[in-house]
Parts: sequence; C-alpha cells; structure tokens
Amino acid sequence: MNFFPALMKMNDGRDAVTAQDMRERREEMLEILKENAYGDMPAPVPVKGTVLEEIPKCAAGKAMLYNIEIACDFGDKSFTFPLKLFMPHGEGKRKLITVINFTANPYDKYIPSEEIIDNGFALAYIYYEDITADNGDFGDKLAAFYPRTGSGREPAKISMWAWSVSRALDYLTTRDDVDADNLAVMGHSRLGKTALWCAANDERVKFACSNDSGCMGAAYHRTLHEGGEPLSSITQVFPFWFCGNLQKYRDDTSALPFDQHFLLACIAPRYVLINSASLNDWADPYSEQLTCLGASPAWHAYGKDGYKGGESEYGADEGSLYGEVAYFKRYGVHFLGRQDWQNLMFVIKHNT
Repeated sequence: MNFFPALMKMNDGRDAVTAQDMRERREEMLEILKENAYGDMPAPVPVKGTVLEEIPKCAAGKAMLYNIEIACDFGDKSFTFPLKLFMPHGEGKRKLITVINFTANPYDKYIPSEEIIDNGFALAYIYYEDITADNGDFGDKLAAFYPRTGSGREPAKISMWAWSVSRALDYLTTRDDVDADNLAVMGHSRLGKTALWCAANDERVKFACSNDSGCMGAAYHRTLHEGGEPLSSITQVFPFWFCGNLQKYRDDTSALPFDQHFLLACIAPRYVLINSASLNDWADPYSEQLTCLGASPAWHAYGKDGYKGGESEYGADEGSLYGEVAYFKRYGVHFLGRQDWQNLMFVIKHNT
C-alpha cells in the first residue's frame, strides 16, 4: 500500500516511532484534515447546561430522562441546543454514550434505549439539525456564527456537528452521575463521519464508533471497490459537509494529501470501533476494514495492538472486536441496529 500518504512519516521527514513522535504526528494530520477535508473545528466557548425537565419513569421505568438546554456563550450572543440524557436509576457514575442522530425524538428506530440502559450505560442524545441544517445554508443556527471567508477551510457542517458533541461533553463531564473517564461517541452514516472527527479532535472521548460511515468516514478512497461511493459523488451532492478545499481532489483521489487512515490514527491510542454492513456496498465495507489495518501503526507507536483482525475480507457477521481498533461487518443494509450497539457496548465493557 505504498501509494497511500505515509501515515508515520512526519512533515520534516522523520519517522514517527515513539509515543511522543505520534503525538506530534497527530497534530500534523489534524492540520492536513482541517485544511483539505473537514475545515477548521470551531474553538470551544463557555458552556452552561440547564435541566428544563425531569421525566422519572422512562425506558420501562428504568431511567430518568433529563431534557437539558446547552447554552454556548459567544460573548454578546449565545447559541443554544437541546440535549436529552437517559440516566439509569441507582447510585454511582455511569459510563456515557453520546449519540448524534437524525431525529428530534430520542425514542428513535436507531436507538435501543432500554437495552442500552439495561447494560448500565447513560445515553446522551443530540439531534443534528438542532445544531445546523443538513444543507448549504451557512446562515442557519450555529453556522451563522462562522461567516464564510472564502479561505477554503472554514468549518464545514461535519465540523459543526462534531463541535456540538464536544460542547455537550463540556456540560456532561461536570455531572456527578457521569463517568468522565469512559466517554463514548456514536454516529451512523454522515454522523458516523461526525463521530470520528469529534473523537479525532477531542481527546476526552475514549471510545469512538462509526456505523456505515463510508466515504470520508472510515472507508479508504484509494481502495474503492465496485459499488462504493466515490469522492466525486459525495463532494457534488453534499459539498457543505466538507471544506471547499476538498473540491480540488474530487476527480483525482490519488492527489489527496491524506486518506482515511489519517482520521482513524488521530484517535490513537484510544479506542475506535468501525461497524459495517454486508449489503451496504455504497459505504464500501471492505475499504473500511482495510482502513483499520492501515491506521494501526499509530497505535503501535504507543505500544498498543491496534487492529487485531485480518486483511482478507470478512463475511457477514464477522470481524474482530479486540484490540484498540475493532471492526465488525454484520449482515444487513445501511442501518444502525441492535448488533451495532451491542458491539459498542462490548468494546467499552471489555476495555474498562
């Protein structure tokens, strides 16, 4: 795979060998991804969380549901968004999974909230269009705070959605019932890309999980398989997800100064789970698997195993859930289902 941008070669030509080298290399890779893929990540701002409502008998009476307002202080103005928090009844700090999702209803088809609670987890829920619309309107909600400058690397919509997860964590980590040492972020499809980008930037996230994230998520560009989504398509249909500079590469992925192993490697030495689906060719499951393999040297520099699975393509309901880089391809289509959640809960429990 020597036609890939070198993951472990630093900008000054040195090889990244040690953990300190890898910390420096991570900063270099983040800069490459901001400049050429997702745009700058907006800077943190002061955050205040206010509980607006407590519903004590949710998820078959097993949890409290808190309706919370997150207020982000921009000086003379503020930006607010709703956050839903399911907290199992009982004493002690709970491991937390934060999911960013496609509907305002936390009892969504993608979210088996009762099963998550039965496994002892707290669940925080963000509706992505409460942050900014999934379109090219950059005057909408949070986007209005970041006017376009024409630099080519302004914050794109994925960066804004990822930013909101980190601002929610600013509040959630202050709560006495949240285990701030065991934070996970989950997303599906475009929001799987968002979860990975959030974790790449926010080192408080111990576990990152993308589900069917595909092109510009967990799937390599340079190993695109038949039926997989090409960069030329995603940048034409959804240009607002990414910074303007990405358009330079839409018809020539060989010229990209990165591939998606850079994104995963920025999460090292923490944990990442890549979930795929056997009937979801558009997300290119085998390329997602290969990206796990290609990113693993970043973990090796920290003395970690990284990906412990194989290089040969997995079949349906196969994968490797051990090591810091886990991969699993369940049977089925483009969907966030029970197996995907069970995989994440297994990885968290096995590594805490």
